[in-house]
Amino acid sequence: MKTGLVGPSYSERSLSFDAQRTINFYPELNQSGKEISALYGTPGLSVFCDTGLSKSRGLFASYNGRVFYVAGSVLYEVSSLGVATVLGTLASSLGLVSFAENPTQLMLVDGTNGYIFTYSSNTFVQISDLDFPVANNVTFLDSYFIVNSSGTTQFFVSAVNDGTVWSALDFASAESSPDKILKVIAVNGELWLLGERTTEVWSNTGDPLFPFQRASGGKIDIGIFAPETAVSSAFGVIFVSRNAQGDGIVYQMNNLSPKRISNPFIERQIHKVMNPSLMSAYMYQEDGHTFYVLTGGDLETSLVYDLTTDQWHERAYSSPVTGFFEQHLGVFGITGFNKTLVAHKDYGKIYDMSLEYTMDDTFELIGERVFGHLNEENKPFSADSLEIAFEAGVGTQTGQGLNPRMLLYVSKDDGRTWFGPLEGFMGKVGEYKKRVIFRRLGTASTFTFRVRIADPVKRCLIGGYLNA
Repeated sequence: MKTGLVGPSYSERSLSFDAQRTINFYPELNQSGKEISALYGTPGLSVFCDTGLSKSRGLFASYNGRVFYVAGSVLYEVSSLGVATVLGTLASSLGLVSFAENPTQLMLVDGTNGYIFTYSSNTFVQISDLDFPVANNVTFLDSYFIVNSSGTTQFFVSAVNDGTVWSALDFASAESSPDKILKVIAVNGELWLLGERTTEVWSNTGDPLFPFQRASGGKIDIGIFAPETAVSSAFGVIFVSRNAQGDGIVYQMNNLSPKRISNPFIERQIHKVMNPSLMSAYMYQEDGHTFYVLTGGDLETSLVYDLTTDQWHERAYSSPVTGFFEQHLGVFGITGFNKTLVAHKDYGKIYDMSLEYTMDDTFELIGERVFGHLNEENKPFSADSLEIAFEAGVGTQTGQGLNPRMLLYVSKDDGRTWFGPLEGFMGKVGEYKKRVIFRRLGTASTFTFRVRIADPVKRCLIGGYLNA
């Protein structure tokens, strides 16, 4: 009998219905793309830069190849060798920072103030123009920096290609609905104004009095729940939504057409969040996949959507203190120096995140898959043996992982309690024909299996086969 080893995170409200979870693995399709065929281990983390204990607030990769990072109240530039140089100091030390750039300037806003870093002179100044509003986020489009005016329906535009100059007259309002603008973001040449319950799309008309006007039909009755979860790409914009009916659905917007990409399990995790303003998201590509990573706030784990397979999985740090899964260590992902760089969620570290690494910094990167339930029309049956198919012979040369282990836990009450672990070995280097078969698993009307791998080795789980 083929088991439900390979699949996404999709635990239902009732564990009796479905208890599936996929943590630090992601589903891979076969070449025909018709069905999920394997689980691959997610990337590990290696320290790239360490600035100290201050909390990470933002990370930005410039079009000119430079990388900028805010930890605590300090703006750093990070070199390709991982060396951090102090560029200036912000007036705040907490909260997320929003970035945008024009050809000559980098602009930051921290929820109260705006700042400009000039590339040619390496000078960093706080915007002193009295007409600059209190802003939560910034974007750039068609020669203008654009910011929201916090707590209002208004947004402001800068002078052409100069973020230090603002006018009290250079603003407009999202007026189709009275909800406040929470996020401004450029999406494929258009300006999106994401409000509490609605979204408006504006375009540049070239009007000399004010360059942007709302596009015809450019209103969507979907707003944003967590402003920094909005990510723009060639795929459109993805964000965690809110509207008059509720919040927590993740939408992918292609033009003005919303596509719900979250499932009930993902939405239940989002509904638990008490402070959505601290949630954030980023997108990156690796090994033919494009991932949208949702993290921050008080999410239990980081939630990841694979745009290539349309499947969700979880990424998590396994606390050596509590033994529980927590949010993944990385936030604010960017591509810089031909690497995927992510900032530590709590401290002033930047990591290189790659499939080449099999640990999270110095911590175990534990992969876990909870199968779908196995049931024979609710009749008791015996599980004589379970074979897990995997890539064998991937052990390390020395130390932990020399003869890597796979652990199996078994539940007979729909995933509420577990016995085990049972231990199987995945093969030392070169033991390519190694098999793992767990025997004499007992009798039950429903079996649920959980596989866990903690050793720092390559992971590829292909299937599970039950002999009943």
